Amino acid sequence: MDTPAALGNRFPSTRQSLLERAHSEDMQLRRDAWDAIVEAYWKPVYKYILFKWRKKDEDAQDLTQDFFRALLDRGILERFDSSRASFRTYLRICLDRMVLDEIAAAGRQKRGGGAAMVSLDFASANREWIDTDQNLSPEELFHREWQRHMFSLAVADLKTRCVELQKQMHAEIFCAYDLTDGDRPSYEDLARKHGIPITQVTNALAWARRELRRLLLLRLESITASQQELRAEARELLGR
Repeated sequence: MDTPAALGNRFPSTRQSLLERAHSEDMQLRRDAWDAIVEAYWKPVYKYILFKWRKKDEDAQDLTQDFFRALLDRGILERFDSSRASFRTYLRICLDRMVLDEIAAAGRQKRGGGAAMVSLDFASANREWIDTDQNLSPEELFHREWQRHMFSLAVADLKTRCVELQKQMHAEIFCAYDLTDGDRPSYEDLARKHGIPITQVTNALAWARRELRRLLLLRLESITASQQELRAEARELLGR
């Protein structure tokens, strides 16, 4: 895939921050913040537990569910202070504390009460786990998995957006050229396959890259506490 820094440099307009939503007296706003966090972080959290704490799949799945339940039920979101750490770092620290508490409480009542609050596709995470670089530090793995997952979510958003705009060909060209794991096709190959001029291939790729960046920034905006944190996280993902 082309370097993310080539995707442009526009930030979305400011919406209500994660911190404001997490502190809101409106339960629906707090739940919306929680949903956005779960979607963005559940895979990095699950893989981090597998990697750092060497938990078995079933135990790691239980701990992942417990962690996100705690975010909603125990006021963890409300205690976040954006002046002390990024939200991503805060989540990882809270996760470590929870796992340590679970280890200390080993032998007591089975955690979670048997009730999962959210349906998570652990099978897909386990398939990805096979390709994980085991030489990373736990912190590096958490960061890298977060980056990968955020891009995966944004690509899914892009495909949905292309269907809405009847631009499925743009998505197909983008995936074939920028997301291929094998030999990248030439612009000529793509033009021939879709029966269009090469200039349209160029335009389709340019549009898809801009749209992917916009959608990625919207994702980031939903899980960051301020414009300052948004910009910092965007630099981590996009290189600027």
